[in-house]
Order: sequence, then structure tokens, then C-alpha cells
Amino acid sequence: MSRNRTNKKIFEILDAFGDDGREKRPVTHWFYFEKRKDLEIFESYTWDIGFQTSFKHLRKRKGYQKLLLIIYRVESINESSIDFDTMEFFELATKYNGEYDGWETSIEFDE
Repeated sequence: MSRNRTNKKIFEILDAFGDDGREKRPVTHWFYFEKRKDLEIFESYTWDIGFQTSFKHLRKRKGYQKLLLIIYRVESINESSIDFDTMEFFELATKYNGEYDGWETSIEFDE
């Protein structure tokens, strides 16, 4: 499934719960890298565009030999902004020998 189709499905789920995306909430993105230097260059770029580091694991773990970076930004969301971010992150992570694993967020709705 393409990234844009996956994003569309996520927005359908949010909509089904009455979440129109206007409420600000943390939006988290996950990445895996082969080399620490590549992760750190990528991480620095994300700081420059307003993201913060949520978690990073700089040692390769048994059974999974990649480094982990999780970033987030508190923001309102819509399909076009998420499509832009996911495409940019996919391309930039690839440029730095990494993998973009996707995004997640909370569901915000009025009770």
C-alpha cells in the first residue's frame, strides 16, 4: 500500500471517531538508520524544521541491527501536510541510508 493511501486510511479512521484534525496533538514519526552519523545529520535537520526528538537508540539491538530515531511535533494535521511530511521523510531518510517507518498520532474528539 502506498504512503498516501495509508495516510488516507488513517484519516478515515480519525474521521470515523469524529476527529477533524484541527485539534493540536503530538504527531510522531519513526526512523531506522544503519550509521549513527547519518541518524545525527537527519535528526539535526528535523530540529531545524520544528521537530523534537522523542527517543533514540544509538546501539544496535540483538535481533535488529539498526539504530532507532523517533521524532515528534505538536500540530494540527490534515492529509496534505501529512502527505508532504511522509514523502519528505521517506526521501531524506533514504538519502541518509535510513528507513522511514511511518507516523502515528492520538485521536482527539469531543465527548
